[in-house]
Amino acid sequence: MEDINILLETASSYCQKGDFKQGIHLYSQYITQNNQNPMAYYQRGKAYFKIKDYQAAQSDMSKAIKLKPDSAELYAERGLIYYMAKQQETAMKDFNTAVEMEPENPFRYASRAFIKDHLNDLEGAKKDYQKALELDPEDAISHNNLGLVLGKMGNHKKAEKHYEDAEKLDPKNFGMKKSSNEKADVTPQPKPEPAPLPSIKSDQKEKTKPNFGNTVKALLTSSDERKEFWDFVKGKVFGG
Repeated sequence: MEDINILLETASSYCQKGDFKQGIHLYSQYITQNNQNPMAYYQRGKAYFKIKDYQAAQSDMSKAIKLKPDSAELYAERGLIYYMAKQQETAMKDFNTAVEMEPENPFRYASRAFIKDHLNDLEGAKKDYQKALELDPEDAISHNNLGLVLGKMGNHKKAEKHYEDAEKLDPKNFGMKKSSNEKADVTPQPKPEPAPLPSIKSDQKEKTKPNFGNTVKALLTSSDERKEFWDFVKGKVFGG
């Protein structure tokens, strides 16, 4: 069992270095020996996503969801893959499911708003950003992005108010006094979870066990994982 766990770690290492094809090859080797680990499908799905094999990525995320059906994060990320594959209606169903599963999580609304904005559903994006800010009034990114949506809708006075709020909350990233035409939307970032999650140190103990099942929750709720996934989308697709 220790040998196949090394396969999983090595696959992840290759993907972190940008060698997604080798990472996929190693994840596949792992899955042939342990096909009940949602983390393996999740990680291989992300690797397929990055080489734009959206069909394979969808398949892997669906397998991960089957093994871990209570993960809103998996639904949201599969929704993003469907969106990239131009299956917009199916994508929104997954984003809606993620919101329904975590109705008190502002990141769910902000993520869906980000996609709605790019689908030109400005009213829907506005409502989702407003809900995100109702749940987390100090989210500078949602203030900035809501300002952009309101600007597109012609409500420049309210837009400026949200730009000002974003600048006050995060002057480093939003304090450059750019004009509205120079502003750009920012990928939503999850805030630290209020409930304690497995720490890196405790994960090390879990990895000594026969399987990686206990690390799945930590992976799927990792801010770094989500930030990296969304930043990739913003940079490669939306041109951010």
